[in-house]
Amino acid sequence: MSKELNIIEKLELMIPGFQGYKRRELIREDDARVRRRVASFLDDARLRVERLIGLVKRRDISLALRLDDLRLELMKVAQMIRHATYGYAGFFDRVKIEEEQLQKLLLYDYKLVTQASAIREKVYSLSPGMSSQEMQEMIDEIYNMLYSLEDAIRERERMFKAEEVTQ
Repeated sequence: MSKELNIIEKLELMIPGFQGYKRRELIREDDARVRRRVASFLDDARLRVERLIGLVKRRDISLALRLDDLRLELMKVAQMIRHATYGYAGFFDRVKIEEEQLQKLLLYDYKLVTQASAIREKVYSLSPGMSSQEMQEMIDEIYNMLYSLEDAIRERERMFKAEEVTQ
């Protein structure tokens, strides 16, 4: 029987080079790795949507336009995570990050990575052979997933901003 992985081990498997915020000098790099990974999942999904647009536009122009809107939303959320403040200076500059704060950060990171991965998987399940109705329903689901990811990104940023205010 294998032991269940803790959150740091899960993130280390999902994000190449991730150190779990263990070494102070690598904290900003870990933060950047997490956000680059989330953005790369969204970029992969966007590329898939771009290919689908070409495949469905002859059959259903309104569906192609809806897919193009999804493409733009994927791009927006990827940019949102990509351009968030790197390193969260006030949070990471302290000599010691409290264990509770670190666990909270790791949970946010895990949530971001798993949500972005699920979005990518859902996009990859879209098929040009689906009926327009099926595809519309899945696009709606993907939008809901994207909105949830945007909320998670904002929550993570609020955690750091609240931390900076209390210092």
